[in-house]
Amino acid sequence: MNDPAARAPETVYTITKAPRGAAEFAQPRTVVVEAPLPGAELVTLPGGEQQWAYVGPRVDPVPVTPARQSIPAWAKTAALLMWSASGSAALAGYSLSLAGPWLKALAYMFMAFAVAVTVVAFVVRGLFSGPRRCGGGGSATAEATATATGRTVLGGKVTATATAIVTNK
Repeated sequence: MNDPAARAPETVYTITKAPRGAAEFAQPRTVVVEAPLPGAELVTLPGGEQQWAYVGPRVDPVPVTPARQSIPAWAKTAALLMWSASGSAALAGYSLSLAGPWLKALAYMFMAFAVAVTVVAFVVRGLFSGPRRCGGGGSATAEATATATGRTVLGGKVTATATAIVTNK
């Protein structure tokens, strides 16, 4: 800004609209510029009057940023549950690492038990299915019958009978 006290008298022009056909010319006026305070400038108001005013630098409006959205409830819940879920997984892994040798020994024990049961079954079968004595060439027949009775949901009676016949020649 220029120091108003150092300026020379200025010519101020007033712009008016002239009616069509008539040509009027505005006469320049000479105004002595004396600034009342440093930093003040001479401005022309909309009515044509001139006044001293302090004109600050133009400040552009700051763009409004959108308001921050709150965190959804499902995200808060998931974040809170992650601690317990990860802790549970870590505890389960540690427990399995401790139980690993015991589980291995348990698996070997079950496998040995299954082998022992199989061996015993073959030995018993071999002992009792030895050579049969065949008598005088006769035949044998065996018959078995089983009967079961019960009641239905609606109160009726049900009977089932099964018969098995075995013939050895």
